[in-house]
Amino acid sequence: MSSTVLHAMLLSEQVRLRIRDEMRARQLSQRDVAGLTGWSQSKVAHQLTAHTEMKVDDLAALCFAVGLSVPEVVRDPAREWCAELTPTELRVVERYRTLPEAVQKATLVFLAVPPIREAGRRHTAHHKARKAPLRGVEKKETIR
Repeated sequence: MSSTVLHAMLLSEQVRLRIRDEMRARQLSQRDVAGLTGWSQSKVAHQLTAHTEMKVDDLAALCFAVGLSVPEVVRDPAREWCAELTPTELRVVERYRTLPEAVQKATLVFLAVPPIREAGRRHTAHHKARKAPLRGVEKKETIR
């Protein structure tokens, strides 16, 4: 099975899951959604359980019924951070990711973006040395 076909299958299941989650959050039953779409409860059930291929018009109707837009349902939740990027900004990020690591680092320096300490590097010897109390010096409590 090609990765494109697998991705499409995964996306369609993510869409169905997102719609079902929103129905749960809004306390909507399949019967409620059927009333909002003009469908039978059976058609709603089939759409939400992948017993039938979901057409774009059906997706739009389900999204309307649960109060979501089609882009909200279709976009990858792992990329929510980029939902507000302009197309140009998105291309910049995509291009940055293709650059060699040295060029990426130089770009961050040029843009004056401070480095972020990685979670795995929090307990380095240098970090521990900075936190260690000085020998022979008592720790004083300060009241703020």
